[in-house]
Amino acid sequence: MIARDAATQRIAARILLTQAGTTIAIAALCALAWGRIAALSALAGGATGLFANAIMTLIVLRASPGAAGALGRLVMGQMVKVVFTVGALLIVARGGWAHWPSLLAAYAATLFVYWFVPVLMHRSRRVKD
Repeated sequence: MIARDAATQRIAARILLTQAGTTIAIAALCALAWGRIAALSALAGGATGLFANAIMTLIVLRASPGAAGALGRLVMGQMVKVVFTVGALLIVARGGWAHWPSLLAAYAATLFVYWFVPVLMHRSRRVKD
């Protein structure tokens, strides 16, 4: 079961949707600037960040009976996120086809969005209050 706090669910959903939109935008720019391989690489990098965060979100936001359980889920979520990310990047590296600047730019953008969206949402909520 996912946490029942609507504000937390809304922030998590907005992060994931913004990561998806950012990935698509970067892939489109890479396609225009450098071609198909760069665009596919950007999609691979962005998808790596997006799916890693989605998996972590599902693990971390499950309802927990106490603080110890919540902390355990957070640590497990981070561990799964790191393992997924390293695995995905290794698969791409072994394929030998990636345009690494595009891939890493899209991946870095998903990390930026992960921190930027909650700050932006907090600021807009504070202005409305």
